[in-house]
Amino acid sequence: MTTQIERKSPPVVAEIERLGKVARRKDLLSRGCTEWQLKQAEDAGAVRKVGRGYYALPGADPLDVRLAQHQARRTCFSKAAQIGLWVIEEPKITHVAAAHGRPVPGCVVHRVSGPQTLIDILRQCVHCGSEMEALAVLESAVVLKQCTIPQLRAAFSGRKDAKARAIIDMIDPQSMSIIETMARYYLRQEGYNVQCQYRVKGMGDVDMLIEGLLGLETDGVNFHDTQDGWVKDMVRNNMMLIEGLPCLRVTGSMVLHRPELMLDWVRQALATITAQGE
Repeated sequence: MTTQIERKSPPVVAEIERLGKVARRKDLLSRGCTEWQLKQAEDAGAVRKVGRGYYALPGADPLDVRLAQHQARRTCFSKAAQIGLWVIEEPKITHVAAAHGRPVPGCVVHRVSGPQTLIDILRQCVHCGSEMEALAVLESAVVLKQCTIPQLRAAFSGRKDAKARAIIDMIDPQSMSIIETMARYYLRQEGYNVQCQYRVKGMGDVDMLIEGLLGLETDGVNFHDTQDGWVKDMVRNNMMLIEGLPCLRVTGSMVLHRPELMLDWVRQALATITAQGE
């Protein structure tokens, strides 16, 4: 027989789960939970109070529990990484949101009142990060369908949002990975014309077509370092040769740590293609 507690606690649990397993009471109430539901869920052991005005689910990240004890929660790149957006390198010092604005040991504090929206988190990433770091996060929000480009343009329409608007102009909704986004950024910074997900007859899409002459594939270990991935890469390489499209392959590690080598290869390859066409 279903008890009243079992009927009432799941909405609270679901809302805390959506917020990252630790949530503020204010945010839960704003999402339609009631004080009675919170009390019943706590009495049933489905949630526990971990700080003044904060509740957590069993198995919540100890860092989030510790932050709750300081009336703080992750934000900026630290929150972006937690919710699955593309973060080039998660900050070594956790960025947190706290309405009180007081120092939190071992953290960078953003003074934030009220619930945090996705736009709030993206705005903090634009403020704190480099252009490329912010591009990766904003682009992933679009690619993962967390928001749209028109929504971003509307949100960043203020006088102080020039940096964000420039980043939004760089977003390509067809990007397939953070490595592809970074490679495209470096190439365009060098002044190259770059088309993303360029369709080649008989083989599908190439990650990038540079100057209309050179293909570039960015290889991530998770996909390409498998038997099936290796076979697909072989077929694609053969088809590109047949279609007369030279193509470079670069690893994710190279894009992350040695982009200058990728750019040097591109310069040399384009010079060779141009010389052969003369």
